Amino acid sequence: MGNSTTKLQDVIAYAKAKGIPVPTDQPGGAGTALALKMANDVMGDIIAERFNPKFNRAAATPFLTNSYQQDYPQVGLVNIGWGEDCDKLDINNTAIPKPLNQPWGITWRKQLSRTSLSLWPVREICWMYNNELSYGTWPGATKTFYPLVTNGPIQTNPIMSMIDANGNLLIVNNIASAPIVTGANAPLLAANSPEGTTVMDGTVQWIVVAPMSQGFRVFPLPGSSGPVYQITPYYQQKLTLLTSLGSVINPLPDEYSRFFQVGFEIMCKQGSPNAADRAEGLREYPLWLKALEAYIKQGNREPDAYSAIPASGVVESVYAGWSGLRNPQDPSQPY
Repeated sequence: MGNSTTKLQDVIAYAKAKGIPVPTDQPGGAGTALALKMANDVMGDIIAERFNPKFNRAAATPFLTNSYQQDYPQVGLVNIGWGEDCDKLDINNTAIPKPLNQPWGITWRKQLSRTSLSLWPVREICWMYNNELSYGTWPGATKTFYPLVTNGPIQTNPIMSMIDANGNLLIVNNIASAPIVTGANAPLLAANSPEGTTVMDGTVQWIVVAPMSQGFRVFPLPGSSGPVYQITPYYQQKLTLLTSLGSVINPLPDEYSRFFQVGFEIMCKQGSPNAADRAEGLREYPLWLKALEAYIKQGNREPDAYSAIPASGVVESVYAGWSGLRNPQDPSQPY
């Protein structure tokens, strides 16, 4: 989030000092609610722009890929607006430095289909709601989950997610440095247990994830044993609502508050009970569009560190069409 010091009540005071009709002066007791609605509409226009300001960027908690596991539900992740960048670290590689985004990085997609293709390496990611992701089943009694971060060889693991008999979405919560083993019976929690609730299953701890929290799907399917990737998604955040006149106008830093001020003042005129004020607000709407254009230009002065990569090769693959990614480009096969 940003580090704004400008409060919504400051924005209203500046507008009122200019003689602009502000909603908090309207009778009937709904002025504060109207002011908050206007402010959130303005902030929504700013954040909804197809632009990736640094002040609205966030990094998700890194997660580790697991054997034959395509979907990775997350706990408490609710603010992804759209994916922006992603790091992929070969976490168990002993090289210094560890290979990062090699031989290529990860591309965000709006949607990825489920697949049984197990290829190397992971190269695409999308976010989905946890209740849309696929889950494994309880692996059974005395089944072992091996460490994902290790100096030794990676062993095949069960899927680290399941749905219990009461419909709770569970993921393994304690991927420790030593193997952990399931108990005699499948874990079971009360129906609709809140997110973050844990239950022990032998030495395995499972944790509830909320259906409408967000998680990740990767493509292609990670292999049965290594390499394990530590994936860190970076994204633009959803709009965070202003809830009171004392709310600061985060995520906008102070140097961007002038754009919010312009939009709010025009919104005040459009929401006035006076017909002349509303007409003036409509006439000044192009000023708001110009302010949004200036906002984008102010934050878009640096080139992005992205490259253009063809979606397909310039020559036809020597493999059958269904093979898809099975055409690695390496010194023995450069084309």
